[in-house]
Amino acid sequence: MGKLLKKRIYFTIIAAIAIFGAGLVTANNTTNSLAQSTEKVSVNTEIVEGLTVTRTEGNIIVPKDLEDLIAKSDIIAIGKPTESITESTPLIQRDFGGYVTEAISQTEFKVQRVLKGASYSDTLLIGQQAAIVADRITGKSSLQVLEDYQPLVKNAKYILFQKGLNGSPLYFPVGVYYGKFNVDGTDQAENKIEDLDFKLIRKDVIERFKKIIDETLAS
Repeated sequence: MGKLLKKRIYFTIIAAIAIFGAGLVTANNTTNSLAQSTEKVSVNTEIVEGLTVTRTEGNIIVPKDLEDLIAKSDIIAIGKPTESITESTPLIQRDFGGYVTEAISQTEFKVQRVLKGASYSDTLLIGQQAAIVADRITGKSSLQVLEDYQPLVKNAKYILFQKGLNGSPLYFPVGVYYGKFNVDGTDQAENKIEDLDFKLIRKDVIERFKKIIDETLAS
């Protein structure tokens, strides 16, 4: 499969937001880990933590291979989220008409081991491209998710390849769903992703870091 996928193109700057806590700060530039959602995909019967999932399409920048994934990452870490997606802080941006233009969640991630970069705390704030959003007319809540991203499962173990944003304390998985991999077998949602390039990189990640993953899980 070629690397130019539908709605996945290699370029360096697209619109994004940098948000922290209850404050909202808009930014004009982003890095390779964020994407701007552009249109709604039809709602199916997918349910996550009791919420109907609405998936959106967007331009996302994907790594070419494992080496590219590593190079694009500011921090590579193994650990676990201490919050579920429903416990995470939703950070929503809407346009003047009330339509959602960006939906992310801030999730705390407890670090067990850092493989690249420096973490000055044992907890990182992860920006997930998924958030609980209330319909602007009915007020009914659903989980809006970008592309094939699968939300982190509370207390499941992951290796995350993360990119920071200037002016934001959040780190985002590189390439949206390309930058997170479950390593303890407790989150099977990744198996739903049909992207063959993702599957190949996931296989390479598990093989390359198997010894470190096993040591971390045993500690």
